Amino acid sequence: MSDETIIEYPGFRGRITGKLGDMMVIDAEVEADIPSHAAAAEEFAIVVSGRFEVTMNGISTPCGPGDHLVVDAGVEHAIRVIEPGRLVLIGRM
Repeated sequence: MSDETIIEYPGFRGRITGKLGDMMVIDAEVEADIPSHAAAAEEFAIVVSGRFEVTMNGISTPCGPGDHLVVDAGVEHAIRVIEPGRLVLIGRM
C-alpha cells in the first residue's frame, strides 16, 4: 500500500502495510499492556519480537517470537507486555 495508515491506541502503534482479502495486515509495535477488549471480527497475530502474556477466556498464555494466536470475533482478550515488541496482526478494522 502506498498510503500507509497508522492506528494508535495506548501502548499500541500499528501501520497498515497491506490487505488480505477484506482484512488489513498491520505491523504493530506493542509497548504497554492492552486492556481487555473484543474485536467485531476474527484476528490473527504472529509475534515477531518481544514477550507477551495473552489472556483469553480466563486463560493466560505466554507468547514470544514465532508464536501466533487466533482470536474469534467477540472474544474478550488482553495483552500484558513482558518485553515490548512487534506483532503482525491480520484482521478487519
